[in-house]
Amino acid sequence: MANKGEGKSEKRLAVSRLVPLHRKESTWHIMVKPGPHKKKNSVALGFVLRNMIEVTKNAKETKGILNAGYVLVDGKIAKDPKRPVGLFDLITLVPSKKAFRILFSKKGKLMVVEEKFEQNEKICKVVGKMVLPKGIIQITTNDGRTLKEKKTDISVGDSLLIKVPEQKVVKVMKQAAKKTVLVVEGKHIGDVAKIKKIVEGTMSKPKLVTLETDNGEFNTVELNIVIVGDDKPVIKVE
Repeated sequence: MANKGEGKSEKRLAVSRLVPLHRKESTWHIMVKPGPHKKKNSVALGFVLRNMIEVTKNAKETKGILNAGYVLVDGKIAKDPKRPVGLFDLITLVPSKKAFRILFSKKGKLMVVEEKFEQNEKICKVVGKMVLPKGIIQITTNDGRTLKEKKTDISVGDSLLIKVPEQKVVKVMKQAAKKTVLVVEGKHIGDVAKIKKIVEGTMSKPKLVTLETDNGEFNTVELNIVIVGDDKPVIKVE
């Protein structure tokens, strides 16, 4: 008789290539639950605490500090070790007064970078926009947030500097030439570059961007970039 329902475990060999782990060190990995980030672009909170930040030694200790409410993700208490965390998320350890941000390494792996404990801002990319009844405009971001505005010039592809956990928009960064971007997919993942040119897409072709770095120019699709500032990034991105 066939098994019913979703799988509750995941082998290390099947984990996304973005996760920094030794695949043959052991068999199993903490499986990411559905949440604010896509599975292929995220890592389980429990893995971050145990293997990346190394504040716990095993699953029992990890569950202990999570259940005690000692860990915040984007300013809110997180208790599920399988909660997905992804790019630009802030992980705060309350007892030790330390904060970390999830970023990409030059090798295309997710990594943690220490931040100021008082840091409460993150970048979100706008991935959806729709008009609701009574003219309310709903904005959707890459980390599962929804913002509702009565009037706004925010467009899909723009980035928002958001204060967490209040979800207050501090700055809107339009997708345009000369803006600073972070490459989040492809062989240039983790690179910081400037937009030189944008070629609008069609129904069958994606929007293309030409990017400039100290090492030259290259082209990529718009889906592979996130606006992180004007002349320079507004937060730590590498």
